[in-house]
Amino acid sequence: MTDKKKADPKASRNDTNNSSSDGGHLIRFLDAVKNASERVRIDVKTYRGNTYIDIRVWYVDAAGEYHPSSKGVMVKPTLAPELLRGIALAAQSFDPKEAA
Repeated sequence: MTDKKKADPKASRNDTNNSSSDGGHLIRFLDAVKNASERVRIDVKTYRGNTYIDIRVWYVDAAGEYHPSSKGVMVKPTLAPELLRGIALAAQSFDPKEAA
């Protein structure tokens, strides 16, 4: 990873040449700002020979580098359609005017 990618979390967005910590393959699909010190990232990664979707909060350290936190979930891709339905139902259950 280059210094530019470490300093700019968006630089790694959709970079298919990334590697996960266990040497597996990683594809980043989302890198969204949660707040000033955290981001939400959605990656597809290989871990111990299996493919997973990793939805995780990343935090910034004192040096300005992002690291994965324990806040998140890693699921098999077969669970994705159910998760999407659940997210859609949750999003429809509140008034967007109240959330602002």
